Amino acid sequence: MPTILEQYRVSDFLEWNKDGKLILNPKFQRGSVWPSAARSYLIDTILRELPIPKIYFRTTVDVLTKQSVREVVDGQQRLRAIIEFAGDKFELSKVTKEFAGRKYSTLDSELQAKFLSYAIGVGQLINASDKDVFEVFARLNSYNVQLNGPEKRHAKYQGDFKWAVHEMTSKWSILWDKYQIVSVRERVRMLADSLMAEMFGVFLEGITDGGQPNIAKLYDKYDKEGAFDSTIIAKIEDILDFFTKNLADDLKDTPICNAPHFLMLFSAIAHERYGIPLGQLNELPARDPTALQKLELSRNNLTQLAAVIGSDSQVAGFEEFWLASSSSTQRIASRKKRFPVFVRALGSTPI
Repeated sequence: MPTILEQYRVSDFLEWNKDGKLILNPKFQRGSVWPSAARSYLIDTILRELPIPKIYFRTTVDVLTKQSVREVVDGQQRLRAIIEFAGDKFELSKVTKEFAGRKYSTLDSELQAKFLSYAIGVGQLINASDKDVFEVFARLNSYNVQLNGPEKRHAKYQGDFKWAVHEMTSKWSILWDKYQIVSVRERVRMLADSLMAEMFGVFLEGITDGGQPNIAKLYDKYDKEGAFDSTIIAKIEDILDFFTKNLADDLKDTPICNAPHFLMLFSAIAHERYGIPLGQLNELPARDPTALQKLELSRNNLTQLAAVIGSDSQVAGFEEFWLASSSSTQRIASRKKRFPVFVRALGSTPI
């Protein structure tokens, strides 16, 4: 069974669809289930000339009519979004930023040309039987790396919470690029999105048990329209701005710039600057009106905590903190011990 790898432009797909030579919903495919945000994000990707996954056809050649008919065996929802956008069937949602509210007909001619000329990779299974198609996909799937929790969530959820988390992760790339709070390898697997989701969770639910199942619960609860207060975005940005301008350079390359400890520092700053819900803590430390006003003292305190975390053995006066920092840092038992110490480090006295 020959398989031909080629590229075609969006305009080719539109022409085939118009002429009845493109079958979008054969038996291999699901129905159209993509929500508005997912369709809009695909079009945004095309308009920005970024890559999208390859599409697979079963191409049947009719020797009598000398024409080809293409059944979409993988990529139906992508093509449906492209065809419907070209037909002015929907406008782009706010996830596309400057393109929000635009339809194809309201794009300027340069953007329309980009859209129509965008090239998509296609694998054509020529005159393949059903058995051949199933075999091809069994082999393709055998090489795939199983999606982790963050990747599954990014595929599953399409609401305001998911996009707010993802946009903030992208916007605050300095945290990952310069300060390595999440490594490049972890960022590729979308673990920076997980950490950002937990930062949102600090304002939504306070200090709670961590781990991927609990992060998934945040998405389940808040990824519905109007389910979370978007004003917390400005608070998160304020804290990250404060951290990068006043603390980050002193803490760079220390354990506090590792995700589990950074989250507790973020939570402590959030508590002192804005207040946070009780969450799963027994009680919240009293807020100190003088917290973070003596920056040099805060830097010194945090540098000392970093040394304690990095120590090979317990440090006098910080035994519980050291043990909690050495155990499962995503568990609430560890966070209950570590969070108050970070809060105290931001105050006006040496720890």
